Amino acid sequence: MDRRKLFSVAGAAALATTLRPVAAATKEAMPFELRGLDGQLRRLPSLDVASNQDFLSEVRTWVQRSPEGLMRIARARAAEVLQENGFNANTELPVQQVIEMMERDTAVMASARAWLAVQDLTWAGIKQLLYANPEVYLAELRAAENQGPGVLELNPTMHIPDYCKHEIHIMPGGYVGDPLAGYIFHYGTNGFNMGHNNQDEVQVGVASGAQPPAAGKVRRILEIGCSIGQTTVALKRRFPDAEVWGVDIGGPMVDYAHMRAADLGVDVNFRQCLAEATGFPDGYFDMVVSFILHHEVPNAKNTEVIREVARVLRSGGTYYPVDAYTRGNAPPKNAYGLFVRWWDHRWNNEVWFMEHLDYDLEGDMERAGLAVSRDGAPALLMRGGSYRPRPNIYGTKQA
Repeated sequence: MDRRKLFSVAGAAALATTLRPVAAATKEAMPFELRGLDGQLRRLPSLDVASNQDFLSEVRTWVQRSPEGLMRIARARAAEVLQENGFNANTELPVQQVIEMMERDTAVMASARAWLAVQDLTWAGIKQLLYANPEVYLAELRAAENQGPGVLELNPTMHIPDYCKHEIHIMPGGYVGDPLAGYIFHYGTNGFNMGHNNQDEVQVGVASGAQPPAAGKVRRILEIGCSIGQTTVALKRRFPDAEVWGVDIGGPMVDYAHMRAADLGVDVNFRQCLAEATGFPDGYFDMVVSFILHHEVPNAKNTEVIREVARVLRSGGTYYPVDAYTRGNAPPKNAYGLFVRWWDHRWNNEVWFMEHLDYDLEGDMERAGLAVSRDGAPALLMRGGSYRPRPNIYGTKQA
């Protein structure tokens, strides 16, 4: 069944109508430069679309964070639903039983549907703008491919595994299926962050927390699953003398990452490849970093990714993986938390999130020859609707 027609919660249709993306002020898209910069962020070229995105971000803030918002109301109502069925808020129940209880409640489903509507409409507004005149943006990408600093290695004929083709976060086309995916991802995820990452604050926080080796100079750094290179750029700024690479299976993502890094004048390199098959020599890197990669990958592939990390690290090199449950925020055991995760999995297309709840990242790291430390520097991770510093693990490759 079409996810847009699944629920008939009172008010959901009215909300979707209210949030419908507006058209650009003109029929032709404009180059981003015409509206200048907000710090290092290029403003959207249409003021109408920018205003619409700001509005959606404010609605998302109300839904997720406000004391009077739908998510707070849904959480309170979920506790009442459990009590009505003879359970307390912390009772651990099978996910299917939780789903059946929660889906019958109007308040819980109104919160879930509003959140999904904002997500859907955020993507739609950005894509509508870009595809008013896609040639403008495709030409911009092509013009930047051979520019420096830094190099771009695309592989347009490579085989893309099926597990990489999902439209994660219901992003239309996903990370591999739309040539303008980098633009869509960048401006869409800025909306997800509700105004708190326009200057890559989250990725700077990850790069700042990345654990360098205890001994030896940091000469080479790799980010796996780099998407549009925000953390890659932040790592280069922290370690300006290092050779820094970002890799991602999404060719459109690294295409945009390279263009953006060149615009910023940051000397980083990007390669289109799988995180489990990077093509770099054994022991080439002093550090490997990842940010919210592992919950987007099947557990069996994650095991391969960790083996590849261990292979490309030198002895004494470090791996700093930042993800939903790398430290300080255990997978949910209470019923409402489990329902929220299932909802995210089922309707926000977080395909691997439910199996990720059982993923043994630390075990995989240790089996690959990485000694795990649980006192790593904090990284910024989402908690309670906002990004906050949390302790993070890291691994050191054994001799």
